[in-house]
Amino acid sequence: MLDRYRRAEALHIARQGGLVHRATVSPNWEGDSFWYRVDTAEGPKCFRVFPETGERREIDDPGVAEMPPPEITGARTSPDGRHTVTVSGGNLVVNGEPFTADGESDHAYGLPSDQGRLPIVALQAGMSVPPLVEWAPDGRRFVTLRVDQRHVPTLTMTQSCPPDGSPRPLVHTLHYEMPGDPLPTFQQMIFDAETGDRVDIAIEPLTFTHDAPLGVGRVWWEDDDTLWMLYGTRGYKAARLYRIDARTGAAEVVLEESSETIMNSAPTIVESPLVRTRGDEVLWYSDRSGWGHLYLYVNGELKNAVTEGMWLVRDLVHVDWDAREVFFVSGGHGSNPYYRRLCRAGLDGTGVTMLTPEDTDHQIAASPGGRWFVDTHAAPGQAPVTVLRDATGAVVTELERADLTALEKAGWRAPEPFTVKAADGTTDIHGLLHLPADFDPSGSYPILDSIYNGPQVTRQLRTTLRGFPIDPFLLDPAGGAPMFAQLGLAVVVLDGRGTPYRSKAFHNVSYGDPTAALGIDDHVAAIRQLAAERPYLDLSRVGITGHSAGGASAFRAALRHPEFFTAAVSSAGDHDHSGYYAIWGESYQGPPPRDYTGGSPLPLAGELRAKLLLLFGEMDDNCHPALSLRVVNALIAADKDFEMLMVPNAAHGYGPAEAHVLRRQWDFLTRHLIGQEPPAGYRIDPTFGAAK
Repeated sequence: MLDRYRRAEALHIARQGGLVHRATVSPNWEGDSFWYRVDTAEGPKCFRVFPETGERREIDDPGVAEMPPPEITGARTSPDGRHTVTVSGGNLVVNGEPFTADGESDHAYGLPSDQGRLPIVALQAGMSVPPLVEWAPDGRRFVTLRVDQRHVPTLTMTQSCPPDGSPRPLVHTLHYEMPGDPLPTFQQMIFDAETGDRVDIAIEPLTFTHDAPLGVGRVWWEDDDTLWMLYGTRGYKAARLYRIDARTGAAEVVLEESSETIMNSAPTIVESPLVRTRGDEVLWYSDRSGWGHLYLYVNGELKNAVTEGMWLVRDLVHVDWDAREVFFVSGGHGSNPYYRRLCRAGLDGTGVTMLTPEDTDHQIAASPGGRWFVDTHAAPGQAPVTVLRDATGAVVTELERADLTALEKAGWRAPEPFTVKAADGTTDIHGLLHLPADFDPSGSYPILDSIYNGPQVTRQLRTTLRGFPIDPFLLDPAGGAPMFAQLGLAVVVLDGRGTPYRSKAFHNVSYGDPTAALGIDDHVAAIRQLAAERPYLDLSRVGITGHSAGGASAFRAALRHPEFFTAAVSSAGDHDHSGYYAIWGESYQGPPPRDYTGGSPLPLAGELRAKLLLLFGEMDDNCHPALSLRVVNALIAADKDFEMLMVPNAAHGYGPAEAHVLRRQWDFLTRHLIGQEPPAGYRIDPTFGAAK
């Protein structure tokens, strides 16, 4: 096992920078050309590209230093750099001058609610929470908000090991709304950064949970005098679009739509809305037809559907109001429903043209004017390729082809895509199978289900999150499946019913089912089918692991299918939704009144047969430790054996303790799933290679 541990450590996601080269491109547009910086095996290189001719020329590094992000500076600066907004003592400060005087910690200007800003995580990471601000095109005025959470119940956590070494634990308290609780409210206002003039927006205080609209791309300026806000009602049962006169603060509701389940304004509630506006026209996203599509409204009245069919719009890339066309990314136009394709459609609904013929997943970045598109496309077993396309989809030039040489030398093996039936016997579900580098088809391999199963995102998501690429086809940052495979496991990654990016009916399976039980059943059905086709998969040794919603799913799966799972690693789980974020239970079970205790795993603790490792952080202000300790309490009451590790000082991630927590997972799976003893004294490099 010693060699296997070494091979697993070599494929930790933190090592991707040294193993994967030329895989991502972020264009920086300057007039009619753009430049980009790319990591190569020889070090970073820079290239300038001239789209009109297709010329790609290596250049010296422009030396453009990335500005420290607002999470470090705690400031929001106007696009022209003339004005800077910060928050002090709950009040706005602009260019060093106080702009408000009546703010307070629980009724502050500019700041998110406690749930939205995760104050303990920010404190531990040395981050400053930047104000929520959107600048007008003139770079002079900005819209912000004031959040009132004085009436929101609090959550208290104890820090047993203060960083100053004091033996006396510290107490941390934050506002934390649970399902059915009073919610924080917000009001919005517009300030002139030069004069201090203030215009209050004439909308009554609105409730929200976790994220106010201003923090998630739901407030935008159309011009210097017009502001729009898309508001989701409690439980996201309805979406309401306001048009605001920035000169007076007057507001009117232009458009509203509701749903029996969730009124999505994008494929999921965690994404920026796919709604665009100009004058009296609104390009609106809705899944009313059973699939997520675009609709054109004029003066609040439906003019026509822009897209339709048994597929969905995944993202908006560019809207050309003058040319009357929209460029967007679709899902479902290929062999795999999760593969994205670049498409164009007329705003009059004249039809959809697919611009990327490759049956792969396409990640698109558009030029400011929408004439050019940088497209990085990939599939399992195919190295990512980045090309420049014009507005017809024609390839102008190839920019980069990923170099996976070092990755393959480290023992990486490309995942195998598969399609099987859900537990209903009819619905197709898709996934990836990761096998160890020394895989032998005549051998026998324990199975590890790397699960997430949350209703708001898929486990197979290929995207860029806050500038960080997430690619499950390579090192799988979301779960590290290739790393776990090196231990000698066959690792399964899949998305069952109840998860997004398919039809509304597919997603609605999890509505009212807080445990996403049918999605768990789909995992069991899928693994059984895979084993029937692949004799090397050992159904007598099936484990499951997950973090956050995946941690809760892993524990629930072990209780729901005690005859199937023999080992489970549950990390930082939101185990009981009645005590978790209000946005979660209220959005996926419905707003109050509801019984949010339904689906709690606690009454089923006596069903546990699998070996269980329960992990969580003492200072987790997302899935707070009481959620896991209630599980512990129920297991003790049922007199069940299990292993537990509560990490002092750790938030929703394990920070400096990550290497230890990971090694404990490896040891647990080696003993209870693989059936061997872990290598004695093995220690994972706590820097994961960064110190070398």
